[in-house]
Amino acid sequence: MNEFTTYEFAVSQRKEGKWRLFRALLIAGYVLYALAILFIGMKYSIIAPLLAFIPLSLWVIVFITWRYVNVDYEYSITSGILTFTKIYGNRSRRKIFEMTLRDAVRIAPLEQEQEAARGTAYHPEREFVGVSSMYAPDIYFMLFELSDRKKREKRRAVFYFEATAKMLSICRFYNPSGTVLTKTTR
Repeated sequence: MNEFTTYEFAVSQRKEGKWRLFRALLIAGYVLYALAILFIGMKYSIIAPLLAFIPLSLWVIVFITWRYVNVDYEYSITSGILTFTKIYGNRSRRKIFEMTLRDAVRIAPLEQEQEAARGTAYHPEREFVGVSSMYAPDIYFMLFELSDRKKREKRRAVFYFEATAKMLSICRFYNPSGTVLTKTTR
């Protein structure tokens, strides 16, 4: 494929803020589940079968739920089409949205106050976050209209992403009037 029109970048979610709280709540839930089953077994005097049931059931619960606290974000551009995907626990992928870069209203850095004010004035109804942390360097936002195929209506949306020099050059190629370029660290 053409090196210029194909781009892929993955970012891992940092374990901070709500993600750290979610992990702590899941661990507490696992412990409470094991204790509750143990107390039920003590009440009905069926401890021996539960000694095998608790670890097996806990393993299944952890296997199903733990991947939701280990999230990676991937955005790829192929021939001017941006695809944003969430990857849960390095196992399952979920495509969040797909759009053409030509349809973006504005692609600008979040650090510039004038551009951030312009993004706020756009009044987005949906917000998509694809950054490791909102304090990471080189965070850009993309304003666009997200079309709902079922209802056939368009909703304003904003997408936050960590920009690299290559991604910005591709965005500039497909949407020259809507892209604001700055120096990036990547």
